Amino acid sequence: MSNISIDFLGFTLKNPLMLTEGPLSGSLELIEKASKFEIGMIFTKGIRLESTESPVPYIRKYERSLINADWSDIGFQEWLRTINSLQTDIPIVTSIAKNYLNPDTAVEMAVELVKAGSKTISFVDYDPIQLVDTVKKARPLIKAPLMVKLPPFLPNLEDVLKSLVSAGVDAIAAMDSIGPVLSIDIKTGEPIMGSKDGSAYLSGKYILPVTLKYIYEISRFVDVPVVGVGGVTDYKSAIQMIMAGATGVGMVTAPILEGFDVFNKTASGIKEYLEEKGLEKVGELRGITHRKVRERNISTNLKAEINQAKCTSCGLCEKICYSKAVIIEDEKYRIIKEKCVGCGLCASVCSFDSITFNGRII
Repeated sequence: MSNISIDFLGFTLKNPLMLTEGPLSGSLELIEKASKFEIGMIFTKGIRLESTESPVPYIRKYERSLINADWSDIGFQEWLRTINSLQTDIPIVTSIAKNYLNPDTAVEMAVELVKAGSKTISFVDYDPIQLVDTVKKARPLIKAPLMVKLPPFLPNLEDVLKSLVSAGVDAIAAMDSIGPVLSIDIKTGEPIMGSKDGSAYLSGKYILPVTLKYIYEISRFVDVPVVGVGGVTDYKSAIQMIMAGATGVGMVTAPILEGFDVFNKTASGIKEYLEEKGLEKVGELRGITHRKVRERNISTNLKAEINQAKCTSCGLCEKICYSKAVIIEDEKYRIIKEKCVGCGLCASVCSFDSITFNGRII
């Protein structure tokens, strides 16, 4: 029987899935609702000093992702009451919206939250220098585990990570939503979001490849637990995140669009995957991609082949082959090897795994 539980910062989580910062964990009622599902850990919405409301609308579906400009919060004093009242077996990470606070105020809030019952603190900021400074100030005062959530696209990532570890951080989550972004209503010419200039942030399925590379790099540079957040919508994307080096996997957009049951489906999918692969623990998947990259052989001479037994003659490979290597003869598609450039696009659009390269599926 495969085991999908993980050890994380001294907690035993029933699975690696985490509800990370966002609208679904912004109150006592919402956290208690989330606790009824297959979630290993819950991060509160980013806590601000004062309560605030975002201009509406502030969350909109964007294809299979979301854009959001949600900066609302119930405020620090209400969060103290919430943390003190929470009754759940799921470990809670108290997330502080450091980007709205100076380091000293953020640390003071963290100290009070720990007194109220917080077991883990996370600081969120788009300024990495501020994060390092905050962790450095908080570490001597707080015995509970300290985390940070990193913004995307840090140019000096290795230096920032090593500074955070030296400051005393216990785990790192990445990444925050991508932005600012803009979406426009072509009927009116106005931005669709309620913020003053229409600015928002992009999350969900479309940012998965960006997050995977980020998690891969973070786990390459430092040896602390990493939570991969951004683009996870199902068990396949969760497994990719773990293979890239994540210990835990955060989800926000998927449960917003599909409901909390997406956690149950994803947890079941991970377990079934492990059983199919004959693996006992989900931790066996962590960082596999690092090893595969070290072992892989780079080739510039792959040629496509079509397995006629699997091919349905849909013609999509011919339509998208820019080198004109796919032709049809006697109502069957085949590859002209001399024209094939080995780009791999045809295999990626084939729904029936009928295209291989030098005998293997890519």
